[in-house]
Order: sequence, then C-alpha cells, then structure tokens
Amino acid sequence: MINTRKITRTSLLVTVAVLLGYVESTFPPVVPVAGIKLGLANTIIIIELYTAQIRQTWLVALLKVFLCTVLFGSVTSFIYSLCGAVISLIVMIFAKRTGFFSLIGVSSLGGIFHNLAQLVCAYFFIGKGALFHIPVLCLSGALCGVLTGVAAQILIKRGRGLFEEE
Repeated sequence: MINTRKITRTSLLVTVAVLLGYVESTFPPVVPVAGIKLGLANTIIIIELYTAQIRQTWLVALLKVFLCTVLFGSVTSFIYSLCGAVISLIVMIFAKRTGFFSLIGVSSLGGIFHNLAQLVCAYFFIGKGALFHIPVLCLSGALCGVLTGVAAQILIKRGRGLFEEE
C-alpha cells in the first residue's frame, strides 16, 4: 500500500535539504580552507534521524546528495559528498543507538566523520597533502555539527507533530 503522507513528507524534506544546500553554496568561503562549510542541509538529516525510520533517513540523505550533485555539482563533488554522507550517517545511527550522546553530540560526531570521510577521498585524489587538514576540518566539523544539531533540536521541539511519521 502506498503511503501518500510518507511520500509527501519525504519529498518536502528532500526539497528543503536541497534548497538549503543551494543557499549554502552561494555563501562566500568564510575560511580559506577547502571543505569548511556549515552544512545547513544536514539539519534535515538530523531531524530525519530523530523523527523517522532509518530507511527514510537514508533515502533523504542519498537523494539530497544525488540532487545537489545533479543541480550544482560535479562527479568529484558527488564522490566527496556521498562518502561524507554515508560514513557520517553510519556513525550518527550508531551513536544515537548507544544512548550515550545527545542529539547535539550525534550531530557533532556526524560533522567530524563527514569531514574525515571526505579527507580520505581527498587523499586518494590529491595525496598526502590532504591529511594536513585533519585538525582544522575535525574542529570545524565538530563546531558546525553542534550548530546544525542545535538548529535541528529547536525545529523538532517547535515543530512537534510536524516532522513525526505516523
């Protein structure tokens, strides 16, 4: 049986994630280190992780990566984004399941591991030089993860009933 509400909800959240990804791509770089950005679209992934089934979270995350690449990316950006999304989501799912981390802690771990996964990709593309960015990108991933986690927590609290699946 087709669940129209679930399809509509997923479509809207993917649309918002892609829109946030686009808006963020128009921002000038804040820091002269490649790979540092806030990750506004990841707020939607955190909301999904805490309000929907895991397979829905995977669907939204993978559709966001695919659509952002098609609309304003490249093959290389797809590889980086996909690696970051998959690894960070795996880490966030396990961190959430442990019950040891808050939503903000889970989001921060997601930011760190997203950047680490992208650095591993960069290592294969450009070599050892990419690894010199580990400290900066881990710190920025943690801080940006906290910010997106705070945003997700506020949206979940204020949008009670709006995000939950039936």
